[in-house]
Amino acid sequence: MSENKYSDHKIIRVTSKRQLTIPKKYFDALSIGEQVKCYLDGERLVIEPAHADEFWDFSTDILRELVAESYAGEDLLREFESRKCKVAQALERMVGDARDDVMAGRGRSAEDVFKALLDDYDV
Repeated sequence: MSENKYSDHKIIRVTSKRQLTIPKKYFDALSIGEQVKCYLDGERLVIEPAHADEFWDFSTDILRELVAESYAGEDLLREFESRKCKVAQALERMVGDARDDVMAGRGRSAEDVFKALLDDYDV
């Protein structure tokens, strides 16, 4: 008899602020640090360990989009390289624009930015 992949599952509570606690057994088994990645996979919410060096690497996100758009083979490779380059260029532009805003006295204080982020995520 094959073992059900959900035989070692836990039902966990989600608070009114949409927070949940990862069971210690799973937390330790996956060596989860201070951050996790989460995404939807069909009707499932997937939570995976995130590593600091992955923060600026959007490869998985790009590949997930390309697969959803039915790219395969050489077309997948070409489009992946193209989009990865575009993401890097967009990030460089955003950093440059932010630097220009700071130098010109435009923009918001770090306190205002963090407050807006916290408000957006209802933290």
